[in-house]
Amino acid sequence: MSIVRPQPGDKVLWIRFSAFGDVLRSAAAAHRFTKKFPGVRLSFLTCPEYGKLLKNQPYIDDLLFWDIKKHPADYFRVLRQIRASGYKFLISMHRGSAAAFVSFFSGIPIRLGYNSGMQFAYLTTHWEYLDALGVDFASRDEPSIFTAENDRQKAQSLLTSLPEKKLFAVIGASNPQKFWPVRHWIEFLSPLATEGWGIVLNGHGEKEARTAHEIENALQSPAVLNLVGQTPFPLMAAVVHSCAVAVGNDTGPLHLAALVGTPTLGFFGVTDAYEMNFRMPWFKEVRVSCPKAGCRDYNCPIDCLADITPERAMAAFREVAAE
Repeated sequence: MSIVRPQPGDKVLWIRFSAFGDVLRSAAAAHRFTKKFPGVRLSFLTCPEYGKLLKNQPYIDDLLFWDIKKHPADYFRVLRQIRASGYKFLISMHRGSAAAFVSFFSGIPIRLGYNSGMQFAYLTTHWEYLDALGVDFASRDEPSIFTAENDRQKAQSLLTSLPEKKLFAVIGASNPQKFWPVRHWIEFLSPLATEGWGIVLNGHGEKEARTAHEIENALQSPAVLNLVGQTPFPLMAAVVHSCAVAVGNDTGPLHLAALVGTPTLGFFGVTDAYEMNFRMPWFKEVRVSCPKAGCRDYNCPIDCLADITPERAMAAFREVAAE
């Protein structure tokens, strides 16, 4: 298959529906693509909840939305919109069947992606084609997620009560195996609060709310600000951009912190930081000692992140903060 290079004016459809961290990683890859091929017009097809953040990204020209779970029949509306738009390239970073069906019936001549059961929907994989084009789409040598001025102003207003140096604590995760124990958080954050660090607790959902409440009660410090469930994605990006360091579990907000350019420290056990594209020079990983680290076995009964002691976390934090 001959490799066609994108030209200025070519229209590109970029696809990633979910989840938050994966959408952010896909947006970062789109940023690399547009840096390599300035002048292309890139549209991003995703779920509506990510629209307000993605519209702030200068490398995304248009947004298309499909809420797969709530409105599966919108597939036909989205497909008509795509077929009428004159796209030359389709690049899917979503491995599910929804993206494959969009690709197969899109009428777009150059379709790139991967689906284990429907690879016929694509000409080849996106990584093979982008590699042939010389696009290092996994590189993270500069920030890839940008914030809007109004969100930065809101963030500054939210953080006014805190000390000048602030820590963004990512206490939530999408999976129980990715949670750092709350007792570790308390032991880790307690000395920092007394040293003059402002602590921003971030997350969403009932478990994160309970964790944040437990941390607040244990620390009893005005330096702690609980923003769990209070920051939409664009405001969350501005808040973490205003912080000196971000620390936490492998989850969407940790990707957000690293991709806006905030020095970031991540706790990893069941997943691997490099595989998850945490490849920024301002990122540092603390990895569990389990020989199966990175196994992605979410049914493992071992609370592997408990292996990362507050002392290990603090030593790594001191390095990140010093740098």
